[in-house]
Parts: sequence; structure tokens; C-alpha cells
Amino acid sequence: MRTTLASDAVIDQAYQWLCQQRRHWHANADVWELRSRWQHIKPTIQAELLNGTFRFAPMARVTKADGEVIHIWSARDALVLKALTIVLAPHLPIAKSCTHVKGNGGAKAAIRAVRDELPNYAFVMRTDVKGYYEHIDHHQMLAMLAEHIADRSVLNLLCQAMHRTVTWGGLYRDIESGISRGCPLSPLLGAFFLHKLDAAMDKPGLFYVRFMDDILVLAPTRWKLKHAVKTVNQQLDNLNLAKHPDKTFIGRIEKGFDFLGYRFSREGLSVAPATLKRFIEKTARLYEQEQRNPQGVPVLGAYVRRWVGWVCGGLGETQKNPLSERGLYILLLNVSFCLSATEPAQPG
Repeated sequence: MRTTLASDAVIDQAYQWLCQQRRHWHANADVWELRSRWQHIKPTIQAELLNGTFRFAPMARVTKADGEVIHIWSARDALVLKALTIVLAPHLPIAKSCTHVKGNGGAKAAIRAVRDELPNYAFVMRTDVKGYYEHIDHHQMLAMLAEHIADRSVLNLLCQAMHRTVTWGGLYRDIESGISRGCPLSPLLGAFFLHKLDAAMDKPGLFYVRFMDDILVLAPTRWKLKHAVKTVNQQLDNLNLAKHPDKTFIGRIEKGFDFLGYRFSREGLSVAPATLKRFIEKTARLYEQEQRNPQGVPVLGAYVRRWVGWVCGGLGETQKNPLSERGLYILLLNVSFCLSATEPAQPG
């Protein structure tokens, strides 16, 4: 497997991905040095992967303008992580019901499937895993990976990627559990870690779909839903995980439920109230930023267009706009009111 990992085809594909992902990064970012010296760096990376001496550098801890703290892999390490993702994807068991993995349809496929299956069922369980990325156990993950990967050098790289180090201000911290966000390998590992749950939920008479840690089950009877909930709880307990208490709904479909940013009910599909609230809040924030800096790059219009495209896109040509005329009117009123509230008072 390490030979495939270090091959020109895989490394070049990972390099093209890296160039695309970090094309807008700051001029001082290390991706530009890697690109300028790629012909010299590439054979070094390949040699280290082949002889098992590649080591990941500590991640950088960065605080964004809005106060969010993120951890960033170096350009060299991100490239190797992408190469690992390319090589491991065909070897790890990923269920078709896990839709966030490439080739399984994505969020829109999950939404369409739920919409189409809803009339056939009466009960629903919608939940997600509490702190999923942060609570993945490294030892359990490595034991599961070892069942499908025989190459010890590849397992060593996976162990390094999980048991990583973060540095900031001259301080270093070892991460003892969980997998990193913003890592090309994490969606694949996140899908794989719950594959036993996916297999256990593949039962006649149930509809089951998962998008990362967002889980949804439809059942025709209360008895079948009760057994489905028990199965989910058992599988999560085996992995030392738990359902998020504030994001779990178990009951009749008639009451309506939220899933992946949308509201599902017998009346049809619409935008979830929480999604709409976040949209209005961000719209107001972007509007304020543009008012304070009129010479800056306008981003409000682009954000609104992307958001509306996200809401309306991928639902099928025969599906009506998920924002009804009344819903769209209310949305525009809310946005207009929110923006008008940020207008500076006019004199006299």
C-alpha cells in the first residue's frame, strides 16, 4: 500500500488538490514555498513515504477574526493526508447510507431520499453524536483500521495524524483523542468509524440515512422505532459515544423534524427555523461590515446568492421551491428588517 501511496499518480493528484484548496491563502503561507520548490520536495516526500520515515509536523493554532480557534496542517502534511485519503477510500467499508462520502450523493441526496420516503412511514428518530470528532477514541479507531490495512507504515501515518500535536506561542499540546477538523482524511475516518452502526441499521422495514454524525431513522410502527433506537444506542455505547440530548427528536412525523438544515413535515419541505435564524444573523453582520468599510470587497450579495442556491439546489426538477411564496416573502421581510435595524440614524 505504501508503494501506491508514494506513486506519482497519487502524489500528483494530492498536489493538484492542495493547489486548488489553498489558492487564495496569504502570500506568506507555506503552500507557496512548496509550490515554488515542488520538483525538489516531491521526491523527498515520496522517499520518506516509501521507507516509513515521514513525520507530521505540529499543527499551527490560529485564531480567526471572529474569535474562532482552528488548527491548521502544514502544506506538506495536508498533501500527504490527501494522498492517504485517496489510497484508503477503496479499502475501507463505507455504507451507501453514509451520504457525506464522495460518490454517495452528499447532503442533497440525503434530503431527497428522506423527502421521497416520508409518506411510507409514521415515526422518526433524528439525532447526532455529541462531540463526534472530538470523542473518537484513537485506540478503537486504530484497531478497526488494522482489520482492513496490513501495511504497518500506513497505520503509523494514521496514528500520527490522530495523535497529533498543536503548537502556539512556543507551547506544545498533544491531542489524546478525536480527529482534526478541516483535514481531508477526517470525513473518510468519520464515515468509517460508524460503519458498524450503518450495517446494523440495514434492516427491512426501516429507512436509515447518515450524513457524518447526523443520523435519521424512519419506521412504520412505534415498536420498530423502539428497536431501532435501542440498536443505535448500543452501537454508540460500543464506541464510547452518545446521542446529543439537545439535537435528538423521537416521535411521530406529524410533529415535524429538522435534518441537515431543512424542516420536514407532512405539509412539505421548508427551511429549518434555526437555519433561517443563522442566515439572518450572518446577513446583518456582513451588511454592517460593508457599511463600516465601503471600499472593501462586497461579500453580502455573493453570500445571499450562495445561500439561496444552497436552499433551492439539488432538490430535483419536479420539486417545488422549498421556500414557498409566503416563506420567501417572510424571509425577505426578516432580512430587510434586520438590515434596516443596522442603518445609522439620519440627522434631522
